[in-house]
Amino acid sequence: MSRRLTLLSVVLGAAVALVAAAVLLSSGGASDAGKRRTGSTRDVTAILRGIPQDGLTLGNPRAPVLLVEFADLQCPYCREFAATSWPDIVRRYIRTGKVRMELRLVNILGQDSVKANKAVMAAGLQDRMWDASMRFYDVQGQEGSGYVNDAFLRGVLGGVHGLDEARAMRDRGSRAVADELAAVHTLQSRYDVHSTPTLMIGSDFNDLQPVADGVISAEKLAQAINAHILRTV
Repeated sequence: MSRRLTLLSVVLGAAVALVAAAVLLSSGGASDAGKRRTGSTRDVTAILRGIPQDGLTLGNPRAPVLLVEFADLQCPYCREFAATSWPDIVRRYIRTGKVRMELRLVNILGQDSVKANKAVMAAGLQDRMWDASMRFYDVQGQEGSGYVNDAFLRGVLGGVHGLDEARAMRDRGSRAVADELAAVHTLQSRYDVHSTPTLMIGSDFNDLQPVADGVISAEKLAQAINAHILRTV
């Protein structure tokens, strides 16, 4: 009996140790994931430094290639594209004057997206739309959870270098922002965009062609850009 009790104690002890280890690993993994999820994914100021911005356009307005991204600021896949592929495209094509890029913010995921779009578009009135969108992704919450309130948006806008946060908060209800939202909706309908991120390429808005529906690697996007450049030479 004593030996059986001892053996049982050993087995139970080992089981408890395994459970404890699993919990520890799980909590550690969740903690690490949380740090990756909420931490800064890039130095936006450094990436964009010296590149012209005009409203929703990033890059030389005379660049021969137009790359358009339809994005929802709540979309985790849009955040993934921004954190992985986008910086390389900026370095290789936008900074060098080969491509100009436009960010068209759409509402796929509900009212939080509408509020987010207005705030980031208002930042565009100060030519800081791209900075603001990337800062939003850095602190992106759970979609549809109601986290996009005024305090959250002030935190996003307040973290953008060179942006007047108070002015941007006021400009959310401006006619300029309303007109931009309407223009995005028109373009979204024209090209039948129903998911994000959606990337399209062309010379202007009259000849846009789809590149990707979903996250695309920098290399595959570079191939599409290079092919378009060759066709226009």
